[in-house]
Amino acid sequence: MNIYIMRHGETYWNSQGLIQGSSDIELTPYGIQLAEHTRDGFEKDGILFDRIYTSPYIRAVKTAEIINEKQKAPIITDLRIREMCFGVYEGKNIKEITAADSNIRNCFSVPSNYQASGDAETFEAVYERAEDFFQNEIKPLEHECNTILIVCHGAFIRAVLTRIRKMDLDEFWSIRQPNCCVNLLTLKDGKFAVEKENILYYEISEALAKRGIV
Repeated sequence: MNIYIMRHGETYWNSQGLIQGSSDIELTPYGIQLAEHTRDGFEKDGILFDRIYTSPYIRAVKTAEIINEKQKAPIITDLRIREMCFGVYEGKNIKEITAADSNIRNCFSVPSNYQASGDAETFEAVYERAEDFFQNEIKPLEHECNTILIVCHGAFIRAVLTRIRKMDLDEFWSIRQPNCCVNLLTLKDGKFAVEKENILYYEISEALAKRGIV
């Protein structure tokens, strides 16, 4: 089974370099355009989805709806694939707050030293959500579906990719995932594998690629 897992289109907070996490922020017009380019790219490549999963956040839901405009696959919302919650750091400028606060700086540079507090999530909590979703929701579909799409978020996708590839936690942010980036996983004989990463159906500048990582 082929599993396409992609990040949502650009949001207003992405465009401003703000930490987003569990905050529910709308797509920008550019973010909508990225989703449309990705939709057209899937169509050009002849990729048809048996079902589409989306996070409940509006940025993911809207992206999924755009992708599905020409496909009409069932869209399933699942809370387990939501973005990592960053608590009090959400809404803060990522460059400014990481320069001023060593803990959130650790989150993005040395994750093993990050201390989540309040309602912020630990990295392990995100890994546990990802494991639950893939083992209990996706794995049983191996002989039922040919191709599915998961529309979600940067940190969640990194949790999936680093876990499958058995990467160290401190390598978490080394995987680039710009808006509407697509990754291809496979499920065969009960085992997940990463086939392709960072597929883009649009042109992107280096500056945009580094903007709004969460």
